[in-house]
Amino acid sequence: MMKSLAMKMTILALAFASLSSAAAEPADVPDRATAAAAVTRYLADHGDFCLGKMDWPVDISALDERARGRDVVQMPVLESLGLVRASAATALRIEGPEAEEGAAPQPVAVRRYELTPLGRQFVHDRDVVVAAADGDKLVRRRDLCAARLSLDQVVAVAPGDAPRTFVATYTYEAAPVAWAAAPEFQRVFPMAARVIGGAHQLQLKQAFAWTEGAWKPVGLAN
Repeated sequence: MMKSLAMKMTILALAFASLSSAAAEPADVPDRATAAAAVTRYLADHGDFCLGKMDWPVDISALDERARGRDVVQMPVLESLGLVRASAATALRIEGPEAEEGAAPQPVAVRRYELTPLGRQFVHDRDVVVAAADGDKLVRRRDLCAARLSLDQVVAVAPGDAPRTFVATYTYEAAPVAWAAAPEFQRVFPMAARVIGGAHQLQLKQAFAWTEGAWKPVGLAN
């Protein structure tokens, strides 16, 4: 009788453990509510929309002016908004078509843009994927950010490329800082204008993998 009771208790314990294990293991593709919770956590940590302005100060030489790169048209606008200040400076550079390979840097006159106290208020830490010889690396950099994104709704959940992964397609809410709504800013930062204007309409995607008992983002989309 005791042996029979002990066996029944063992069977019940095994069954309970099996049910608990099954409950802890998620479906390969979660439902939208679960996906929405994962996207919400992701955006809480990575919802800053930034401008890719991570290296300061920004120096612009006469050669840069002639090339008309992004900094040439964007920095004066950031200055007009009070985010940066400009001054004359000298930088050591190797530039120009006549520069020889291995040549030593030479002093070059530049217009130097530096963040103002106002601009520094909008510089946030963010994780950036950087290509390296031994594979992509995730590094933390400081960037000038123009808006904060949060979840509007998950519109689709699809299987990922590997087991226990999925891709969430979602729309978002955008909370731009005051200067990001300025027409002159949106003219020279068209991607920021598109993202801010695409709130509740533009769809973004983010992949997740089941890791250490939770759905965690794979790579960084924003």
